[in-house]
Amino acid sequence: MHQKINIAMAIVIALSAVMSLIAFFMKPAAAADDGVITVPAPEQTKAQRPPCFPDPEANYVKLPETENLAEGKPVASGEYTDVYAESNVNDGKTDTYWESKGFPAEMTIDLGAQHKVSTVAVRLNPSAIWEARTQEIAVLGSPDGENFSELSAANRYGFDPNTGNRIRIDFEAADVRFVKVVFTMNSSARTGGAQAAEIEVYE
Repeated sequence: MHQKINIAMAIVIALSAVMSLIAFFMKPAAAADDGVITVPAPEQTKAQRPPCFPDPEANYVKLPETENLAEGKPVASGEYTDVYAESNVNDGKTDTYWESKGFPAEMTIDLGAQHKVSTVAVRLNPSAIWEARTQEIAVLGSPDGENFSELSAANRYGFDPNTGNRIRIDFEAADVRFVKVVFTMNSSARTGGAQAAEIEVYE
């Protein structure tokens, strides 16, 4: 008789323990705090700048939104300094650059075919460590790589990291295959030659 009672009590205790565990794990979540506002995440496919943060590129010199005809095309120049070769001027990166040995310094880009071009852009690294400077630049064009005509006369252009360290040279559209950019001065005390991270050509 006592044995049956003990068995019954053991079953009751076991059932109570199981029910307690079930009640614990099935306990409903606490009600949300009325002071908390849930904001759904915005739908976006790329990183976006919150409106409260100014865009540092807002004051950059605007460049054409058309194709840069010079990128990846054959280039040729005179002597360059150390590892700062002419191939750096159209590799699509502003953290590499070309630096000539002395002046005048010429950079010729073969666009591969005839194009009606009207804009050349010269860019330096936009980082503030590349302090403001002035370079004197002229642009020439040629259909055959031998006979060049002036597209834009030599002029002094200011490079400023606050405006992206880039300048834009616009001229009357001309049918050319070869574009030659001629540098005759650089105000930077750190170099004895011309400098360009990218030289871009647009129709």
